[in-house]
Amino acid sequence: MKWPAFLFFLLCAVPAFGQVTRYELKLIPDLERHILRGEETIALEHSAGDVQWQKQAGMKVTKAGSADGEMTLKNEAVTAHFTGNGAHRVSLQYTARTGRGITWFLKAPGFDAAFYCEGWMVCDNSPGQRATLRLEIVIPVDSKLTAVGPGQFEKSWKDGEGEHFVFEQNNPVQTYLFSFAVAKLRRLADGKFVIYAADQHSHTTAFARTAEAYAFFRRKSGLDLDVDTYTQAVMAEPTGQEAAAMTLMPPEFLGDVEEKDDADLLAHELAHQWWGVLVGIRSWSDFWLNEGMADFMTDAFLEQRKGRAAYDRKIADTQKRLEKLRATGRDRPLHWDGWKDAQEALGPIPYVKGALFLDRLRTELGEGKFWKGLALYTARSAHQLVEANDFQRAMEEASARDLTVVFDEGVYH
Repeated sequence: MKWPAFLFFLLCAVPAFGQVTRYELKLIPDLERHILRGEETIALEHSAGDVQWQKQAGMKVTKAGSADGEMTLKNEAVTAHFTGNGAHRVSLQYTARTGRGITWFLKAPGFDAAFYCEGWMVCDNSPGQRATLRLEIVIPVDSKLTAVGPGQFEKSWKDGEGEHFVFEQNNPVQTYLFSFAVAKLRRLADGKFVIYAADQHSHTTAFARTAEAYAFFRRKSGLDLDVDTYTQAVMAEPTGQEAAAMTLMPPEFLGDVEEKDDADLLAHELAHQWWGVLVGIRSWSDFWLNEGMADFMTDAFLEQRKGRAAYDRKIADTQKRLEKLRATGRDRPLHWDGWKDAQEALGPIPYVKGALFLDRLRTELGEGKFWKGLALYTARSAHQLVEANDFQRAMEEASARDLTVVFDEGVYH
């Protein structure tokens, strides 16, 4: 996700008490009235007690029930009180109108739903909780629109209700990675890479650059992604949002890649498939392990493509950005718990200072030890939730050095 698309999501976070195991979601958009009608099932393992999920205040839950729990509805939360231990299921029906996280396009038919999952579903939106997803989207057959969603496209069919599109995310991920879209798009595929775009071009350059970046990240991480396809969907309105095995891209994305040879956004969002999706952060305190890592790996990919001088120029520009932030009193540690509001909690620091710290660590350790540590961290943390100290331990093991002082200076102070 590119700054500042994520601002203010933290304000709606509510602590959760249970680990959601699976969401099953059916969404039917009313394209004229800009309303989503949803049917949702939440399956989870939990002991007796309360479990709470978030929703935006504008979402109206019309039905909520559980065979072994008592449901309570409030403006921004749904709570279930379970009387027994074990597996539970909650069923919900609701309507969601335009709000944070849902963008209805002004210049073209359709919409996208990005990052703020509580805008279109009842969910646990904290990064410390992961879940699987089955998403079914039903759109009018005569609309000539297509749905694109997280995970893997499973199937589609037409009936009297409309055209159904089903997506499956079988590896647990955070719910902010459940983004999707409905738009007038054409699907193109080249091996494991998929591009959805409204134009009629073949986009061979974009496919080639995606394959090049993918190979670079796979080599540096030491891991291939366990997905059949990776999808880039070009939207009619500005966005830039990673999801599970998929990214929503802004209108200028393909032009930047193919006409300007600018692959920064392509690389940044693809890097998140390793650092953000495959390896997830335990809390927003270490958001830099997502965004700083993605920015740094984008710069490293630029170095491979255009040489060390191009990389050095990018790092110098990033240093200037940090100096401006410091001059306006916006500096803070990378690992940060002292939030006053969402912008202070996140803001540009995880991107800028995170990338600079990784560059410093690369210089400190040298090429061999740094990349060995990065690969060790990624492999050890795959499908896990991490904190800054997990990254520190991997780098210390790879370099056979105590990096306490380096991390204290660069991450915690």
